[in-house]
Amino acid sequence: MLITRETKLAIVKRHLEDGVTLKELSEEFGIHTSNIKYYLALYLKHGESVFTNSDSVKTYTREYKLKAIKRYINGNESMRAIAVDLGLTDFSVLRDWVVKYRNGGEDAIQTSTGRKNYLLHEERQDKIASDELKERIKYLEAENEYLKKSYSLILERSKQSKKK
Repeated sequence: MLITRETKLAIVKRHLEDGVTLKELSEEFGIHTSNIKYYLALYLKHGESVFTNSDSVKTYTREYKLKAIKRYINGNESMRAIAVDLGLTDFSVLRDWVVKYRNGGEDAIQTSTGRKNYLLHEERQDKIASDELKERIKYLEAENEYLKKSYSLILERSKQSKKK
């Protein structure tokens, strides 16, 4: 299940402000307590902005990725600790970089933009339905125009035949 940035922030605030336990939040949202701890660490280090700056898609340079990968490979820090330090809202981004590095070496690591927010299933279904409706409207408008022109031609021909 996809947890949006807004949901992650809400989880953190419910824990810190309302005193809801990690176990209760874990059961309510169906996520592991270690992930909630990760969101808390992110919030405590970077503040609310780490969850609210979803408008901008961050660009990760090759050098930036390699530096993060080498920090992990040196073995002095955990993947989650590095990801928190970098402000990655999901530590699996760093994990993906490490896997790519191990499979293809330094050449496999390239500059890229951050992951775009994924649509939830309901949003995806709404978008598909919306796109289908837009196509249907376009088709019906074209059909309507065709019928109007055909009707005007029929009227014009009938007027011409009456005059003869």
